[in-house]
Amino acid sequence: MINRLASTVLLDFRQQVRYGFVVAAAFSVIVMVGMLSQFDAQGSQLFLPVFILGNLILGTFYFIAGMVLFEKGEGVLQGLVVTPLRVEEYLGSKVLTLTALAIVENLAIATVIFGTGYNVPLLVAATILTAMVYVLLGFVLVSRYGSISEYLMPSAVITIFLTLPLFDYLKVFETPLMYLHPMQAPLVLLKAAVMPVETWQLAYGAGYSLLLVAVMFILARRAFDRYIVNREGGH
Repeated sequence: MINRLASTVLLDFRQQVRYGFVVAAAFSVIVMVGMLSQFDAQGSQLFLPVFILGNLILGTFYFIAGMVLFEKGEGVLQGLVVTPLRVEEYLGSKVLTLTALAIVENLAIATVIFGTGYNVPLLVAATILTAMVYVLLGFVLVSRYGSISEYLMPSAVITIFLTLPLFDYLKVFETPLMYLHPMQAPLVLLKAAVMPVETWQLAYGAGYSLLLVAVMFILARRAFDRYIVNREGGH
């Protein structure tokens, strides 16, 4: 199992380079740093979680979609069904590789803007939990589609939904009901990396995020069986 997972992780890293994801990630970092550098220290603190959340949507939610659609187009996924590779290893490799890329991106952004003036462990933890949710959610959504044109509209709707907590965070529209939103918890953790938050908020952010990871993994397994193994939906 360990050898299969290691081989799959190496293959996924190579595919990310081949598909241009690493270059896109580097470009995203440059853009984010350029935009954040226009703010003063207080503004950078406020907007860093916003920019990182947006960067995570691109680097996990959309990157997993690109990988799956490329693999479908090349017949890779269909071939995986008849190999010893387990669904846990397939999904685990995607989560590991895209999360690792997201950690490097977000640490680069935060370090250029703040130096060492932020909570590194909290930023890493928030990135890991958010990336895991986004990767698994992205797989659940994209697994039923066979082309980018089919995927764009539903993914845009989901993206809008994912960013709703930002309205509460930026005090555009505040409501305690936002704490039920799945992306509120990761946003609280990202905020905690650069600003003080209450202890109960940290507990909420970590606990709810872990629950979301578990739920998304279950849904991703079901989606794999339904749309990859049994080939329902568009391929």
